[in-house]
Amino acid sequence: MNRSVRSRLHIAHLTRTLLLGAAIATTLAASCSRASTAAPRVHHATGAVRSLGPGRAYVNIAHDDIPGYMSAMTMSFEPQSPSQLDGIDVGDRIAFDFYETEDARRVLTRVEKRR
Repeated sequence: MNRSVRSRLHIAHLTRTLLLGAAIATTLAASCSRASTAAPRVHHATGAVRSLGPGRAYVNIAHDDIPGYMSAMTMSFEPQSPSQLDGIDVGDRIAFDFYETEDARRVLTRVEKRR
């Protein structure tokens, strides 16, 4: 095989490799953008309030098992607005809903005092 034929074959191989790489990159970019626009999964839980942060910027809750998410433990949650925690005090049993953000913050969407 002469040098000219080998050179053309090499260029054709490089072109196919570059096109395949571009197709893979496009597919990955599309799947990443779809994943980030998907609605977060909301979890439903119950627990007891252990503490409230300054200005009610967060609440520490000793929660029961959260099926499909986590075993019982104490964790911090952020309200969507501090007024969500109005009427909630340390020691209260609550039912609550939350979602987890991409940066692992847990944001409350509902808080309800239990009797």
